[in-house]
Amino acid sequence: MRQCGVPEPVDEEAAAALQADLRQDDRHGLLQRSQRLRGDDGAPGAATDGGIGRSAAIWRLVAERAALLAIGVALAVSCAGEPDRRVPADPKAAALERLHVFEEARRTTTDFRSLPSAAEAFGPDPVAVRRLPGTLFLVGLLRGRSVIVLLDEQLREIERHEAPASPTGLAVSPKGEVFVSGELSSDIARYALRDGELRQVGSISMSGVRSIRAIAYGQEGVLYVVEDHDHRLLTVSVDHGTVLAGAEEPIGLGPRTVLRTERHVVVNCVLSHTVVVLPVDGQGIPRRDGAARITHDGPFWAVDAKETRAGLLLAMGGVEDHPLDRRQGSFGYIDSFVYVYRVSGTPPSAGRLVALNASALGVVTPKAVALRSEGEDVRLRLTGYGDATLAELSWAPPRLTSKGMWQHPEVVTRRFVPGTVGPPLEGGTTLFADPLLDAWIVDDGIGPRVVPVPDPGHESSRSVASRVGEALFFTTLMAPWNRTKGSVSRFTCETCHFEGYIDGRIHHTGRANVRVTTKPLLGLFNNRPYFSRALDPDLTTMTHNEFRVAGLRSRHDPWFSLGVAQAPWLAYLGVGADPLSPEELRQALMVFFMEFNHRANPSVLGRSTWSAEERRGAEIFRDRCEGCHQARLVTDRVASRVPFDEWERLVMTARGPIVWARDTYEKTGVVPYVHESGTRVPSLRRLYKKRPYFTNGSAADLEDVLRRAGFSGGLFLHGGAADDTGKLDSASRTALLAFLDLL
Repeated sequence: MRQCGVPEPVDEEAAAALQADLRQDDRHGLLQRSQRLRGDDGAPGAATDGGIGRSAAIWRLVAERAALLAIGVALAVSCAGEPDRRVPADPKAAALERLHVFEEARRTTTDFRSLPSAAEAFGPDPVAVRRLPGTLFLVGLLRGRSVIVLLDEQLREIERHEAPASPTGLAVSPKGEVFVSGELSSDIARYALRDGELRQVGSISMSGVRSIRAIAYGQEGVLYVVEDHDHRLLTVSVDHGTVLAGAEEPIGLGPRTVLRTERHVVVNCVLSHTVVVLPVDGQGIPRRDGAARITHDGPFWAVDAKETRAGLLLAMGGVEDHPLDRRQGSFGYIDSFVYVYRVSGTPPSAGRLVALNASALGVVTPKAVALRSEGEDVRLRLTGYGDATLAELSWAPPRLTSKGMWQHPEVVTRRFVPGTVGPPLEGGTTLFADPLLDAWIVDDGIGPRVVPVPDPGHESSRSVASRVGEALFFTTLMAPWNRTKGSVSRFTCETCHFEGYIDGRIHHTGRANVRVTTKPLLGLFNNRPYFSRALDPDLTTMTHNEFRVAGLRSRHDPWFSLGVAQAPWLAYLGVGADPLSPEELRQALMVFFMEFNHRANPSVLGRSTWSAEERRGAEIFRDRCEGCHQARLVTDRVASRVPFDEWERLVMTARGPIVWARDTYEKTGVVPYVHESGTRVPSLRRLYKKRPYFTNGSAADLEDVLRRAGFSGGLFLHGGAADDTGKLDSASRTALLAFLDLL
C-alpha cells in the first residue's frame, strides 16, 4: 500500500514547541506549511465547504455586514459630536456577527438530504490494534474507512482489507486467527495470516443481531459478542457459528466493551453505568446466576481486569460517582476518576479499593487503562482521551487503611497526547489507537511517538477547522483552566455525551425541581433552536454560550486564544505557530457540529422498502404523531417538510436525514416543564441510542413511551391522561415500534 508521510512543521517556532513536549516520529516530519484555519487546498481564503477557509461568497457577506457595522459606528460618533468620548466597537459583537454570517451562508448552501455522516467525514478513526501471536505483525481497525490493516513492527501499513461496516470489535485467538465485527453489520469476519499476507478465511453470520459493538475470544472456542441495539451479551461457537447463550435477556443498557479473563467475562454497560462480572463454566458460558454488578451514578469508559489469588481485580476509568450538579450555573461533580474493585466470595460481591481523582492528575475521560500485578505489587497505567497526560499508579504492595481502602499510590505522570483508546498493548513498548489524531501511538516509557494513519484518497477531505472543533469537543481545550476542587471539575463535552450521544443520566438542572436527561449532540446543524428550552436560536449563540458555561468556574475569561504554545499536540491537527483567536475557536467548533451528523441506522442497512408492519406504523405515525414530530429536513424550516410518499425512500437510506421535530414548544403532560411554554419538540433520529426517554427520563423504553400515549380532552398527551380513552391498542403499538426503529 502507498504510504502517506506526515506534514512538515509549519515553522521553527511551532516545531520547537512540539519538540519540547513530544518525541517525534523519526521517519516523518510533523506538519505541512501552515494550514492555519484556511481552505483545504492550502490557499488562504480558498473555497471549502467544510473548513474555516470561506468561499468568496461568504467573505463578501462578511465584508458587507462589517462595512454596515462600521458605517453605523461612524454615524453614531458623528451625530454625537464628541469624538473624544466615542465608544469603541465591541470586538466580541463584531466577531459574533461574522460568525452569524458564516453560519447562515453555510445553511443556505447545504443540502440537508445528503449530508455525510460523521463516520464518513471524520477520517480513518483507528480504534483498535492487536499483535498476531508468534509474528512481528499487528492488525488494526479503521472505523471510519471500514477496513482492517496489517502493520509491521514499526506500525507501517503493509496492506488493508475490507471489514464489516464501521468496525469496532477486534479479537485474536492464541493461534493467530483474527475476528472483526462492526456496528453496522451482522457478520463477524474471520482473517488469518497466510504466507505473510492477511486473508479473509470466512465469516460468522449473526442473524437478527444489529450493531455489534465489541467481541472477545474465549479459549474454549467461543466468542463473546456485545451488541448495541438490543443490549445483549451473546456467546457464540467459533466452529459452528451458533449462539450458545444470551439471546433473550439484555445484559445492561449500552454494552460497549467485553473482555475475557481466565475465569470471568467482564462487560461495561455505559448507559446503565454498570460493569457486569460473570464467571464462566467449563464450556466458556457465562453464568448469570453468579454475576456481580458494579453500578455508579455515571458511566465507566474503560475497564481492565486481572485474576489474582484473592479474586478478580478490576480497574475502571469513569466519571465521578456523584450526581451531576448544575446549581452553580455550570457542571459540578463530573471529574474523571479511576476505580479499583475486587470481586470475590460466594456468592460473589464487589468491594471498592481505590477511588482516585484522575482529572486532578491531568487524565480526563480515561478510555485506556492497563492493570498489572507482579507478585503482591499492583500497577495501573491510564491515559485520557480528553487531556495530554499519562499517569502510572503503583502500590508496592497495597495495604488496607482503616477505611477499608488501599493506601494512596505512588503516582508518576508525564506529558502525552489525547485521544487514546484501549486496551493498550504492552510488551517493551505500549501501543495505542488514537481516533482523535487519526494515528497509532507508540510509548517506550519516555514519551509518545505519533504514527499517522495513511488515508489514501482522502488526504484533503477534512479541514483543519473541523479537526480543531473535534478537539474542542472531546478534550479540555474549551475550558483549559478548569480546576478540580469539591464540585469544581475538569471535564470535556464527552464526559456527559459519550461519543456525542448520551450518558444515560437523569440530572438536576439547578432550576426548581426540573430533572432532565442528556441529549445527543449529533445532528445539531439542522435541528435548531437548541436543547429542551430552545434558548439558543443558532449554532453561533450555542457555541459561544458553551465556552462560557464550560469555563464558568475557572476564573478565566472564556474569550481566549489558544495554540501550540499551550497544547503542542495541536500541531498534529495542522495548527501553526500563531494562536487561534476566540473567533477562530468558536468557528472551529461550529464547523465540527455542522459535520457531526448521525451515523447510519443499522436497522435500514441493506434494505430499500418497508415491511407491511413498518408501513402500518408509518401511517399511524403520520396520523397520530407527525403533527408535532414533523417530517422536516430542517427543524426551523416549515417548507422542508417531506410529504408522506417520500418518507420511505429517505428513511431507508444510510443517512436517514429527516429530523422528525419542530421548532416550537408543546405541553404533553411530561412534567415538570423546562420552560413556561412546555418543552421544545425533540428530534426522533436514532431513537435506539437515546434511552431513557422523555425530557425527564421517566420512560425506560419505547414500549413505555407508547403505553402512556393517548388523547385526552382533545389534546395529545405523552403522560397524565385521565383515562384510557384514545390510547394506542397493542397492534398499533407494535406497528409504531417497528417504524420508530427505522428512524
